[in-house]
Amino acid sequence: MNARVVLGLLLALPPLGLLGYLAFGGGRGDPPCWEEAAAAPARALAALRVAEDVVVFTLHGVEQRVPRRPARIASVLPGLTEALAWMGAGRRLVAVSPWCDPPPEAPAPRRVGVQPLDVEGLLAARADLVVADRRLLRRDLGRLGARLPAVLLLETSRSLADLRDALAVLAAVLDTDAARAALAAFDAEWARLGPWAGHPPLRALIVGDWDPLYALGPGSLLDDLAREAGLANVACDLPAGASGPFSEELVLARAPEVILSTVGPPPERIRARWARVPALSAGRWFDLSDDRFLRGGPRILGALAELRAVVAAWARGAAPGGGAR
Repeated sequence: MNARVVLGLLLALPPLGLLGYLAFGGGRGDPPCWEEAAAAPARALAALRVAEDVVVFTLHGVEQRVPRRPARIASVLPGLTEALAWMGAGRRLVAVSPWCDPPPEAPAPRRVGVQPLDVEGLLAARADLVVADRRLLRRDLGRLGARLPAVLLLETSRSLADLRDALAVLAAVLDTDAARAALAAFDAEWARLGPWAGHPPLRALIVGDWDPLYALGPGSLLDDLAREAGLANVACDLPAGASGPFSEELVLARAPEVILSTVGPPPERIRARWARVPALSAGRWFDLSDDRFLRGGPRILGALAELRAVVAAWARGAAPGGGAR
């Protein structure tokens, strides 16, 4: 699967031109947001409660009411499909996106397009509930939402805390022992990992594409994952929730100590031009192209533990090979 497509689906972030980026404070040296780069984003979920037949919650200030115990579920994001299967609801999946991996127990779910949203396919699947990421469907729902059955919009692409809250909403909606047990296991693993604490944050560049150079900024799950692993994003002065072109001059000026790449190793031309960048001169780059990192789903904590271990080794002066897993 093309990593650029994955990023478009999971992050749903608008591109930003270099001139616009510079207008937001880009330049040589530390960006003005550097002190805030290690701060956790505020949680989006509030007021989750369960009534007899519905789950009611507020996400980014908007109240949602969705039915409990849906028998037929459509999931249009790979991480949410994984989460539903992990919570024991695989047999309820009647429609999934072309990029999802439905579990073996799913009864041959219908494949439905996402961008644009395949409303006719969802209606044909006779789903009781459509589960999606809020960013992914925010444009389509204004136009097409009235034709759909109940829609559950979750925040899965912004932070680990928001992803955990999305899993809590799913567990409440499914209302099964399996779902509650899965959420408890996730919480136990997160508690075992604990908040990151240790060395001063290392400066990191998160690459969405090499040619042209495309950086991921704040307000994304990968940015928060990096923060939780002891890294600070050198593109933190992109507007919140944005990503886009990033100049090589800024890379040289901001001298990232670590590079995280969603699209494989740096090309030779990049290695040659960035020979003085600490991340490449020391071989400190990490491959994020695995689905565990790109999909906001239940495997994310294992991915975080792996990234933390590598970053901690780098902070101690060890130099595992580029892209080491």
